[in-house]
Amino acid sequence: MATSSASYHHCGATCAVTSSRANGFLNQSSKLWGSYCCHRRTATLGFGLSPVTFSESDAGGEPSERSRLRRRRSRWNRVAAVSLAEPVNDSNGRQVTATGTPNSGGGGRRFFRGVEGLKSNERLHRLVRNGELEDGLRLLEGMYRRGEIPDIIPCTSLIRGLCKLGETRKASRVLRIIEDSGAAPDVITYNVMISGFCKLGETDNALRVLERMSVAPDVVTYNTIFQSLCERGKLKQALGVLDGMLQRGCQPDVFTYTILIEATCKESGVGQAMKLLDEMRSKGCKPDVVTYNVLINGMCKEGRLDEAIKFLNRLPSYGCNPNVISHNIILRSMCSTGRWMDAEKLLEDMVQKGCAPSVVTFNILINFLCRKGLLGRAINVLEKMPEYGCTPNSLSYNPLLHGFCKEKKMQRAIECLEIMASRGCYPDIVTYNTLLTALCKDGKVEAAVEMLHQLGSKGCSPVLITYNTVIDGLSKVGKTETALGLLEEMASKGLRPDIITYSSIVSGLSREGKIEEAIRIFHELNNLGVRANAITYNAIILGLCKVRQTDRAIDFFAYMVSRDCMPTESTYTTLVEGLAYEGMPKEALELLNELCSKGVVKKNSIQICCG
Repeated sequence: MATSSASYHHCGATCAVTSSRANGFLNQSSKLWGSYCCHRRTATLGFGLSPVTFSESDAGGEPSERSRLRRRRSRWNRVAAVSLAEPVNDSNGRQVTATGTPNSGGGGRRFFRGVEGLKSNERLHRLVRNGELEDGLRLLEGMYRRGEIPDIIPCTSLIRGLCKLGETRKASRVLRIIEDSGAAPDVITYNVMISGFCKLGETDNALRVLERMSVAPDVVTYNTIFQSLCERGKLKQALGVLDGMLQRGCQPDVFTYTILIEATCKESGVGQAMKLLDEMRSKGCKPDVVTYNVLINGMCKEGRLDEAIKFLNRLPSYGCNPNVISHNIILRSMCSTGRWMDAEKLLEDMVQKGCAPSVVTFNILINFLCRKGLLGRAINVLEKMPEYGCTPNSLSYNPLLHGFCKEKKMQRAIECLEIMASRGCYPDIVTYNTLLTALCKDGKVEAAVEMLHQLGSKGCSPVLITYNTVIDGLSKVGKTETALGLLEEMASKGLRPDIITYSSIVSGLSREGKIEEAIRIFHELNNLGVRANAITYNAIILGLCKVRQTDRAIDFFAYMVSRDCMPTESTYTTLVEGLAYEGMPKEALELLNELCSKGVVKKNSIQICCG
C-alpha cells in the first residue's frame, strides 16, 4: 500500500488536508492490526481465539498486576493444551483427542516438539523486534531443520528488516523456509518480499516471486512492480504485467493507472497517455486530481502550455477540481517560458476559484521575478503572502537576497536579512553562503569573516562551502595568513578541507610570492590524500616563474604530467611567459611555436605572450 502511493509525488497538499481523518484511521487501524496479528499468530500455531479472549483484550478496565499475571498463566495453559491436542486412536480404534504428556510415548515427543515450537516462535519474535536479524535467521534455520512451523508475523518482519539492509538473498531464504515448512505465507508476506526486491532494482526477482505466489496477488502487489518497472524505463514490460493482472481477475485501481500514465508521458508522450486515460475511464476507474496533474505536467514539459491551461479549466467538468499543485505546475511552466504576467494573473484566478495558494506557489513566482531582476515586483509578491494565510520561509527570502547581492546592493541585502529574522524566519546556511559570497566578491572580506564567526550564535553551523567561500575571498586580496587560520579552525570543527580549499590558499600564497609556503601546503594536501588538480599545479608553476625559477617550474610541470593531471593551455602559456621573463625570449618563442603546431596552444597566445 505504501508502494502504490509512492507514485503520488505531487500529493503532499492533498495528504495534509486529510491528516486529521488519517490520524483517526491510524488509531483504529492499530487496534485492528493488533487483533489481526494475534489471529495470524494463533492460526499459525493451530488454535483459534475464543469470544472470551476478544472481550478480555478489548476490555477498557485496568486489571490489577496479580490479576494480569493470573490471566497470562491461564491463557498460556489453555494455549498449550489446545495447540498440542492431537487425534489418536484408543484400544477400540475410536479416534479421541489426547494431549501428549512426558510419559505418553510418541505423544510425549510431539508434546516437547510443540512446546519447543512455541518457545522458538516467541524467541524469534523477540529477536526480530530487537533488530537481531542474523540471530533470527539462524534460529529460523534451526526451526526448519527440527520440523517446527514458524510464525508468519515475525518471519514477515524478518523479511522486511533484511530487505531494508539490502539483504534480499537472505530475505528470500526466509520466504522459502516459510513455504517449505508448512506455514502459509499470506499476501502481506509476499508483498514485503516483492517490495524489497523492487526497491533495490531487482525487478526480475520480484516477478519470479509473483509467479510462484501460493495466494492470489492483490493490487498492491502489482502496483509495487509497476512502480519499479516504470522508474527504470520498462513501460512495455509493465504493460505486459498489466495484461497478466487482468487475466488473473485483479482489477487495477487509480494508483495503477496513475503510475502507468506518468511513465507513458515520459516515454511515449501525452498523446499515448491520454489513450490510457480513456481505457481507465472505460473500465470504471475514476481518475483523481493526481492523475490529472501528471497529464498537466506532461503537457507543460512538451511545451504545450496553452493546452495544459485549457485542460486545467476542464477538470471540473470531469468531476475533479484542480488543487494547488495543479496550479503550481502551470505557474512554474509560465515562469520558465517568461510569461510572468500570466503567472501573476493565475495567482489571482486561483483565489477567485477558492483554491488557496501555498508558500510554494509564491516561492515559484518570487524566484522567477528575482532571476529576471524584477526585485520590486518580487517584494510586492512577498508582502502579499500573509494576506493569503502564507508565511514566507527562507526559500522566499533567499532569491531576494541573491538578487540584491547580484546587483551589489549589500545594504539592502543586510536589511532583508534583518527583516527576515524579525519575522521569525531564521536564515539557513544557504542564505548566509549567498551573503558571504557577495561580501567576498565585493572585497569586504573582514565583514565576511565577522559574519562567519557569528553563525554559531545564530544557531547556524558553517559547512565546507562556507569556509571555502571566505578562504577564497581572503586569498584573493592577499590575506593568506587569515585564510590559514580559518584552515586550522575548520579542522578543529571536524570539517575536512578539500581541493578547493587548498587551491585557494596555494594560489593566494603564490600571488604573494610565498612560493615555498605554497609548495609546503601542496605537499601537505598530497600527504592527506587530496588529489591536486590543474588549478593547484598552475598556481605553483606561476609562482615559480614569478620568482624566476623556471627550471623548478618545468620540473613541477613534469611532476604534474607524471601524476596523470592534464595540463591546460594556461599551464603552457605560463611556462612560455616564464622563459621570456627570465631573459630567454628565443627559447620561449620556439616552445610556443611548437606548442601551436601541436594544437596545444592557440595561435593568438603568441601575441599575448610576446606582447
